[in-house]
Amino acid sequence: MQRVCKPLAALILLSMASMLQADVTGSIFGLVSDRSQGLVVGAVVTATNIDNNFSKQATSGSDGQYRILALAAGRYTISATAPGFQRFTISGIIVNVNDQLSIPVTLDVGSVDQRVDVEANSVQVQTESTQLGDVVETKKILALPLNGRSYLDLLGLQAGVVPITSGIIPADRPVSGMLANLGNVSISGQRENANAFLVNGGDVSEGKNFGAGLIPNLDSVAEFRLITNSFDAEYGRFSGGVMNAITKSGTNSIHGSVFEFLRNDALDARNFFDPVKAELRRNQFGYAVGGPVWKNKLFWFTDYQGTRQVVGASTGVVQLPTDLQRTGVFSPGNLNSTVKGVAWAQVLTQRLGYTVSNGEPYSSASCASTANCVFPGGIIPTRAFDKLATNMLPLIAHGTNPLTGLFTDASQKSTTRDDKTGQRVDFYTQNTGNWSFYYHFDDSTFDNPLNGSTPGYQTITLRGRRCSPSATPKLSEPRRSTNFG
Repeated sequence: MQRVCKPLAALILLSMASMLQADVTGSIFGLVSDRSQGLVVGAVVTATNIDNNFSKQATSGSDGQYRILALAAGRYTISATAPGFQRFTISGIIVNVNDQLSIPVTLDVGSVDQRVDVEANSVQVQTESTQLGDVVETKKILALPLNGRSYLDLLGLQAGVVPITSGIIPADRPVSGMLANLGNVSISGQRENANAFLVNGGDVSEGKNFGAGLIPNLDSVAEFRLITNSFDAEYGRFSGGVMNAITKSGTNSIHGSVFEFLRNDALDARNFFDPVKAELRRNQFGYAVGGPVWKNKLFWFTDYQGTRQVVGASTGVVQLPTDLQRTGVFSPGNLNSTVKGVAWAQVLTQRLGYTVSNGEPYSSASCASTANCVFPGGIIPTRAFDKLATNMLPLIAHGTNPLTGLFTDASQKSTTRDDKTGQRVDFYTQNTGNWSFYYHFDDSTFDNPLNGSTPGYQTITLRGRRCSPSATPKLSEPRRSTNFG
């Protein structure tokens, strides 16, 4: 058996990854005819991307049909030429991810030097696809107000989507540093863990929380399509919805944006139960820019988003032991049950030094002697305390009101630091087809001071994600949780 060299094996694996990714392109097809509805055979139909000047051609067959496949999402112009006919041009065609657009071409008799220009209809009906869903493009994404800058919050705009999860998904960690929305929504009545999340055709679904594990910078998202029903065969393993986000690519001119969003507590009110107003400071800043390396051939696009957030963590009203209860002083009404089990009665006998029987009441208002109850007057001697409880008691905060044991605090602060960047390179060539490389890295630290109900149980979550070549993500997730008590 011959050994396969490592470079060849890597090339094979890369090719397989490219084949296994979901489709991120669209197609245009139609019938070429003349004014008398006669079929035109041999007409050359060309689709040209307005932004990067990339073009693909197809020739109408004996049935007059043409089909141009694997077109990247973008704006296109369709032109058609045939001997004895005028040049036909239709502009303003928008191709979205997974689109199958029917564009009929009608040629007029005349010289090729003459031309007929048509503006495409903004509403294009897809008659060849049974998929149900809609596309949200970059204009809508950036125009709608989003708290946290996540396009997953827009999933609820489509019919058949319940935008609030039932809470059965264990969201044990924040996404992209601080986003609470994992994308776990019910689509067409299916469970929240039955959805697929794709970025540039690669599966970025999380294996534990069943949501999106990769959320690009909002300014870098060109569009996303949510398919709610009647999927193509490539999405066969999902019964809910399929969300496919496409990131922007560079064009023949340099375009970009710089942003900074600020939110604070200047106009916030104090929580009714908190003694002070909780702090809130959020800064989200970054950029998204792209352009050409080799005009009409090689393009680049890069983006970055940083998030710095400080949020006051409120405990609410928590019932804790009073200072008297810490020393074992309870009211008889708090101890109105009885001893359960012979073994437990023997343990109490050993700790207290007097006999305790199974079924004996712990205390009552009329009990004043150990002959009638275990703890006369509702007082538990400290020698009866379990050693584990004695060691844990100093870790439990004292109540804000020592008499009632009620505790409330809003002085704690949870902090978030998140830095994520995306790099995309596109190479367009007629000989080998289109090549795309996308890399995403997300590094975040989330510090939660209230992992328990009271301060003193801090959790720090470190998180990193990356998405690698051929728009096929290879995820690695170094994550560490450290508890401080």
